[in-house]
Amino acid sequence: MNILQISYHTSPMNSLGVNDGGGLNVYVEAISKELAKDNTVHIITGEEAKNINKKNLKLNSFNLFSNQSNIYEKKDSLDEFIDKTFQYIEEHEIDVVHAHYWLSGLVAKEIQQKYKIPFIFTSHSLGVFVQENGLERIRAEKEIFNSADKITASSKFEKDNLLNRYGVDKLKIHITTPGLDKKIFKAYRGVKRNNTILSVGRIQQQKGQLQTLDLFKSLQYRIKGLELIFVGGPSGVDGDAYLNKMKNRIEELKIEEEVQFLGSLSQKKLVKLMKKSKLLIHSAESETFGLVAIEAHRLGVPVLSTNQGSFKEIISNNENGLVAKSFDDVQVYDFIIKLFEDDEYRSQVINNAVKNSLVFNWEITAENLRKAYKNIT
Repeated sequence: MNILQISYHTSPMNSLGVNDGGGLNVYVEAISKELAKDNTVHIITGEEAKNINKKNLKLNSFNLFSNQSNIYEKKDSLDEFIDKTFQYIEEHEIDVVHAHYWLSGLVAKEIQQKYKIPFIFTSHSLGVFVQENGLERIRAEKEIFNSADKITASSKFEKDNLLNRYGVDKLKIHITTPGLDKKIFKAYRGVKRNNTILSVGRIQQQKGQLQTLDLFKSLQYRIKGLELIFVGGPSGVDGDAYLNKMKNRIEELKIEEEVQFLGSLSQKKLVKLMKKSKLLIHSAESETFGLVAIEAHRLGVPVLSTNQGSFKEIISNNENGLVAKSFDDVQVYDFIIKLFEDDEYRSQVINNAVKNSLVFNWEITAENLRKAYKNIT
């Protein structure tokens, strides 16, 4: 089968944590490599990137914008990308299209109409959860959902939102859970760790990192040698402004010496950091899945989150982490203190976290996608 993966606004093989580079990049790269074992996989992107041309895996960048361009600049190049995509399709045999994120979905819709090639769509995030692009994005997503032959949902939470907030035909929805790279994220159960708290993800308002700072300050009064590390760079139109707000808050709280911003890290460097850490804090209210949570779990790092949706399918309270309504809940403070100070309890939580992560595998994800592709071709 000849598969076309469209990742218009960000190149899968580019650095993570830089502008729009995040979980979507990991997802597309991982499934493409798995699918290329028995299919020919083409990846196209508008973002500047080094082209790849292997036996069954090809990445082609149309070099329309840099990885620092904002989403509005990227939207301006969409028509040109569609024209170049049409040319690419006419030069290559394509059986099925898989579009990632709403802008890529608009491209896939045009391909379907012109060439009658079926497409499957993965949203990676939903417009109803974010303010950026607002109603325009939601209207576009509804058009994509109506046109797509299949739609993946990474969690029951995402499926419920597709059904109830977008009115998607339930027969179109195909549950496909993301996975982990077993070679990079090897199970690690080490108990002796630093008093380190991690926050991993692009820095932007919807990720909510500001509230993590206040929680950290309150914990300092009890836990000695505590440090907070942010991994990932500013993202989106207001990313830099949000980062400045965080830095100003750090100065107000007088925690400059204990807080670090490491920017973008490779997955291998992230693994080393996680192995030394006791907790990962996830402060975004809504995610369709939350890849960073299962990555942390594989390395024995429990996760604290205020995500009332998909994270409840990953985290069992006080067993491998905690999902709270807010960081002001007294149970949050109690959980963290016990986790940091009680070695026996921490060992138990680490074991539960690792065990929970073992069900996530990119080979399984790719096999589920193969079935979906065959079903629509």
